Amino acid sequence: MRRFVFILASALVASAAHAAPACDAARIGAKELADCLRAASDTSERDLTAALASALKSIDAQPKMLSSRKARWKRFLNDSQAQWVSLRDEECQDLAPLEAPTASGSDPRLTCLIDRNTRRAKDLRARYP
Repeated sequence: MRRFVFILASALVASAAHAAPACDAARIGAKELADCLRAASDTSERDLTAALASALKSIDAQPKMLSSRKARWKRFLNDSQAQWVSLRDEECQDLAPLEAPTASGSDPRLTCLIDRNTRRAKDLRARYP
């Protein structure tokens, strides 16, 4: 179990480093790291919002589909997104701090948010080109 937690925590830190390469705890101080991670989290949130908006537009652009079916599809996608955000928030606010190595130097909550937002935006873009 400890090995799993360590592997998961390492993956979170590595994912955040990939999502925000300038946020390197080894190269910048604690305040700069916190500012960098907050900025990267904000950026990932905006990117996710843009990916969802693009997905909704792609549904509207479906040819030969009744508008009632498009509306239903968009409602389901919005509901799914709300559920996903709820799960992401629980994982990132409650679990990530417990799973992360204490000596990582970064904020596991922000690292988790960056990682999850980046993955979700990528998924939405792949499903709704």
